[in-house]
Amino acid sequence: MLSLLFSAPASAFGEDSRWHGATGGIVRFPNDNQPQEAGNLFGEAWLKLGYTIHKTDKLNFSVISLSNHVMDSAGKPWNNSNKTGLGLSLSWQASDALNLTFSARHDWYTERGNDFRLSGPRYAVDYYYYRYWGAEAGETMFGLDRSATILKSYGTLATPGSLEKGDRNIVLTLGGELSRDLKLSESDWILSPFVDVDFAWDLDGNDYNNKFIPGVGAKMRYPWKHGEFFAGGRLSADYRSVSGTTTVKPGLFLGWYKGF
Repeated sequence: MLSLLFSAPASAFGEDSRWHGATGGIVRFPNDNQPQEAGNLFGEAWLKLGYTIHKTDKLNFSVISLSNHVMDSAGKPWNNSNKTGLGLSLSWQASDALNLTFSARHDWYTERGNDFRLSGPRYAVDYYYYRYWGAEAGETMFGLDRSATILKSYGTLATPGSLEKGDRNIVLTLGGELSRDLKLSESDWILSPFVDVDFAWDLDGNDYNNKFIPGVGAKMRYPWKHGEFFAGGRLSADYRSVSGTTTVKPGLFLGWYKGF
């Protein structure tokens, strides 16, 4: 639901600053459609910072850092953990709509409440695709004025799949969303009905990493400079290709994003 690249617009640091970054988070209930996640409230917050070493019109080569924190109400160790990372990234603005980022990072992982710790390298290729089409004057949907149609798609190809010693897994995650923005009278809030899809595959054949999840829903969005707050609901069908199961359930979510 929330997947944003390490390529934030220039802003609070200043147009000429070499510093850039983003922060965001998501809260989901339940965490996903699987029976073992019933009643589990999940939250994640992250901060990414970068310092540009070299930049052109299309390329940005940076030192990057990551801080990521997750928690859930079920107390699962892997869902109550912290991860920090430090590395290098090369971001390529391939077109007005498409950004590609290549990164190499060393991560440190800890689980809160016990002494379990891991560290190791992570290599990834990310993409982010975004298109915005403004609506014609007078266009409506559900009796509300329509201001735009938005298409976004994102994905990551990463290895290893975890920081466990000897892990050689390759993980591919993809997502996409098609939404429409509807004006709510004079309010700054926007109503966005959407259809979306999440996909994951891995080389090792783990059930949790081999899934196809189409969904439909609506969210309220409150835009701010270089970001937004959002909250909504979604009905999704969670198909797991390894176990051959499909689970259809509604879910609630809220989140935020801020680039700087």
